[in-house]
Amino acid sequence: MTTRKEVLEMLSAGEIDVDRAAEMLLYAHDPEPEPEPEPAPVQSIPVAPAGAQKQKGDGRRWLHIHVSDMETGRNRVKVNVPLGLLQFGMKIGARFTDEVNSEMIENLVQALHEQELSGTLVEVEDADDNERVHIFVD
Repeated sequence: MTTRKEVLEMLSAGEIDVDRAAEMLLYAHDPEPEPEPEPAPVQSIPVAPAGAQKQKGDGRRWLHIHVSDMETGRNRVKVNVPLGLLQFGMKIGARFTDEVNSEMIENLVQALHEQELSGTLVEVEDADDNERVHIFVD
């Protein structure tokens, strides 16, 4: 049986993809806590600065959720999530709820992989709370 650490190491090394790692983590077993490992060197993950534009062809796609005040235009909430991380989280999260079935998750993940899915997905204005919610993919 594989441990969580082994699954994460295989994912990090590129031996398995995120979908396979998610499946394996559900069944991973850690028999005993391991002693504290020596700190590993920190790997930097390229992250675009806030407000930076994605360069064409870099392959990274993001889900953006912005909630703003309709009167002032000031952001109240601004969340930007890489689609790869979102897909991983949805697959793990679906295992812990009865409200979302695996077929729904698979359909959503497949739609997110399609390059045609970009731009505004949902835009809602709430006059009572004076808020605008804008959800989009780029």
